Amino acid sequence: MRSFLLAKEPGQIVAGTVAEVHHFGVLVHLDGELDGLCTGFIRVPDLTWSRIDHPSEVAEAGRRITAEVITAETRSGQVTLSMKGRLPH
Repeated sequence: MRSFLLAKEPGQIVAGTVAEVHHFGVLVHLDGELDGLCTGFIRVPDLTWSRIDHPSEVAEAGRRITAEVITAETRSGQVTLSMKGRLPH
């Protein structure tokens, strides 16, 4: 797990599958993760340039996405992602 997180660097583009959509953001199962883990997280402000009322407007469970790594924290075991950088303004 630690080596998986250490391999993620800011600016890197990663792919994954949306696991869960919540009012606070989106959890993503990143490609290459061990089964059962879900370390990717996209905060609401990092989902889109547009104003949205709920993350379900731009993401749904099971959808494949690509996103940019913002940070990878070995302490929390979480990779913070952004989809905004992959979208036009």
